[in-house]
Formats: sequence, C-alpha cells, structure tokens
Amino acid sequence: MRKPIIVLGMHRSGTSFLVRSLNLSGLWLGPDSSIFSVEGRGFPGNPKGNYEGMEIISINDHLLSSSGGAWYKPPQKLELPESASSRMRLVLHRIESTQPKNYITWGWKDPRTVLTLDAWKSVMKRDVSLVASFRHPHMVAASLFARDGIPMELGYSLWGYYNQYLLHHMERNDAILVRFDVDGPVLVTQVIRAIEWLGLLPDKDRILEWYDKNLVRSSKGDEHKYTALFNSVAHIWDDLIRKYNSQEQLVNSDA
Repeated sequence: MRKPIIVLGMHRSGTSFLVRSLNLSGLWLGPDSSIFSVEGRGFPGNPKGNYEGMEIISINDHLLSSSGGAWYKPPQKLELPESASSRMRLVLHRIESTQPKNYITWGWKDPRTVLTLDAWKSVMKRDVSLVASFRHPHMVAASLFARDGIPMELGYSLWGYYNQYLLHHMERNDAILVRFDVDGPVLVTQVIRAIEWLGLLPDKDRILEWYDKNLVRSSKGDEHKYTALFNSVAHIWDDLIRKYNSQEQLVNSDA
C-alpha cells in the first residue's frame, strides 16, 4: 500500500503549483466537487485555483480555532477535540475510497496542515510522504500584504513560525523539499524530480502547460527596507537553504 502524500508549505509559497503538478502525475485529491480545483474557480491572489479540499480546510480551521488560534495566529498548543477526530476519519476515508484506479495514491494540500499535521497523523495511524515548498520570506510577506493586507512584520513572523514547523516535520517523516522562488525551468525540473521521488509518474508536458510565470508576482525590490525583519528569521532561512542544498547534492551524486 502506497503512502498518502501531504503537500506542505507556508501560505503564498508555491504549494498550489506543486500540488497541481502532483495531481497531473497521479495524486488523487478527491472528487472535483470537494476541492477548489477547476481553473476559473480561483480566488484573489490565486486565479488558477488552490487545489485544496474544502473539508480539509474546514477541519484545519476548526482545529486551530478550538485551540484559540487561526492560520494567521498560530495557537501555542494544538488541541484535538473528538468532534474533529470524527470528521478527520470521515474525510480521509472519503478521499482514499474514491481514488480511481488510474491514480497512484491519494493525499491533500492545505498550508494550515503545517500547523496541524501531528493531529492528522495521530488519527491516520500510518506513515506519510511529505513534499514541501518554500519561498523567500520577503516575497511571502509581500504577497500576504498584497492579498490580505497583513502587515509585513506579521508576514515575516508567520513565515518563520510555519517554516520552523516545516523543518520539524521534515526531520520526522520521509520528505522532499522544493524551492519556489527560482526560474520557471528550474522549478519545473525540481518538481518533476520530487514527483519521481514520490513514486508518481510526471507528465512534463501538462506541468509545463499549467505553469504560469505570473503566479510568481511579488518582487523583492524593496527588501532592503526590511533587513531587521529578515534578520529575525534568517536562521530559519539558512536551515531551509542548507537542507535544500544537501538534498540537491544527494540527487546529483546519485545521477
């Protein structure tokens, strides 16, 4: 039995492109009616859709609010009420049981899962594979400001909180990392490599067709104004780059 695949990453970090690429390569996300999937059913800041399960989002929001937080205000401690456990078991069964035979395995993507993964795993009671996307903190903060009006200081802080958790999860699970803030051909090459590592079958033509350079729109042009904010999370950025580079070295040595 193949492991489920969970796509992780901070909001505005390329997880939508990543999960759609996996979906085109054999990852079942659930029936179309249950996900924000179809191009044209997008949202401000993500016109091509985010490919997130509506019930997954609802459960994650419930977990965070039950713990006194939200996606933009991570709780100090995550609670797992029984009401949430029942819903989690139901949605997991629904995704897995509806997987068509022409898909290789199943999974989901919601950036909130970075904060709630331990709760999901306690309900699943099985191993998972993780694929994660990361992006420069300034680009994420600028994107959050443009989309939601979130102050830059909070954007940097959220980036640090999510990515610290992301590194924690990657140390404890089979995981591969993709960097989003790179040129298109480099990004696509990384994603195809991740797809192969996950045991899926990359459809390069469809991935290239779906890729849109306009998805990466927030510039780092005013980054110098936020040096102090960057310095506050620089150690996390360095850890991500270190992990990414070590992964690339392993791949190159196996080539």
